[in-house]
Amino acid sequence: MRMRYEHLAPEFPVNWRYTRFQLPRLGPYWHFHHEYELAYIVAGTGTRLAGTSAEAFGPGDLSLFGPDLPHAYVSALDSEPVDAIVIHFARDFLGGGFFEAPVFGNVKRMLDDAVRGLHFPGLAPPLADLAGLAPPERTAELLRVLVGLSRAPRTVLSTGREPSVVNHGAAQRIQAMMDAIHTSYASPLTLSDVAQAAHMNASAASRLFTRSTGFTITDYVNTVRVNRACQLLRDTDRLVSAIAADAGFGTLSNFNRRFRELKKMSPREYRASFLASL
Repeated sequence: MRMRYEHLAPEFPVNWRYTRFQLPRLGPYWHFHHEYELAYIVAGTGTRLAGTSAEAFGPGDLSLFGPDLPHAYVSALDSEPVDAIVIHFARDFLGGGFFEAPVFGNVKRMLDDAVRGLHFPGLAPPLADLAGLAPPERTAELLRVLVGLSRAPRTVLSTGREPSVVNHGAAQRIQAMMDAIHTSYASPLTLSDVAQAAHMNASAASRLFTRSTGFTITDYVNTVRVNRACQLLRDTDRLVSAIAADAGFGTLSNFNRRFRELKKMSPREYRASFLASL
């Protein structure tokens, strides 16, 4: 059985799905499905996973995941409750070949690019309004949203080695390791600690995690820690050294090195860039 696969039945009579959910937190649910997923975070913070991408998310985060792209949202430990709007649709939800027409060339290219995941910074489409519309107007509004997104700036999320689909038992082990990382990243965390959460030895756990997610365990831990540091740099005026310690880095030099590797700038430059954008 493929635990990672999620079957999504369309909602009659619109032939696609609209869901708004509110939860205390989101745990690591690494999954895929054959439909496109447009996800908008109304409230909540944490880490967004898409293929080989792991980035921080917060209110206003808008992403589009293509068919069969493994993805997940994992709440930060101190996140407020999550409020999210998620839309699932097949490429042919308006009929076979609909988006192949030249008039929808921008949408076609966007859907093609979504196989690696897309992020739309700074956009807030009126997805909440769809819930109150009648089926014809709701579908027409979704089309309008897709056309608007196809003209907007976007970034590709997943690059490099793609993760593989795993079976039921392996999926449970991956989730256990991710949960251990996301709950304990602020403390000293060894490869053996992560492996123990999945009841595996370190070398076997490391191979499974890399094959299934595209990350080494060490790289994933560093990514989660840097994402937490980014949140603290944006939301507080605390010293960089204090933020490094809170994010789980043992030394300031290691923090600065890992931060620059992932963000292509220093922590101070990141904070200054964020403040300049306000």
